[in-house]
Amino acid sequence: MIVRILKGRVSPEQVELFRVRALLALEDMRAHPGLVHAEVARQARSDGGEEIAFVSVWRDFDAIYGWLGVTNLLDTPVMSPGEQILGDFEVQHYEALNPDELVLPAGPVAGPAHADGGSGQATVGRLRG
Repeated sequence: MIVRILKGRVSPEQVELFRVRALLALEDMRAHPGLVHAEVARQARSDGGEEIAFVSVWRDFDAIYGWLGVTNLLDTPVMSPGEQILGDFEVQHYEALNPDELVLPAGPVAGPAHADGGSGQATVGRLRG
């Protein structure tokens, strides 16, 4: 699975237009085969603008390319070419870890210390192979 994260800044003058475009993009995205989940989140800024995060999880890169309809994964459907709705935006893609592909150790695994003084060790009981 591929996690796609688009983050950016929306100026106060563009907030309403962005919200409309983001909801339309979500509706379109959710109808596309290969999408696992998608959300748009916002954080209000003191100037009336917003920081946004558009997070989607896809089956594979082919599904993302199919949805975007382009070959550039950095394109965003929220903006038409030449529009400046989002400032300082970036798009990142992450490959989700697949637990079926991991080979885990059979013994204790160190973890963070706990407030109760425990070591945070856990025993892993599943091995692949």
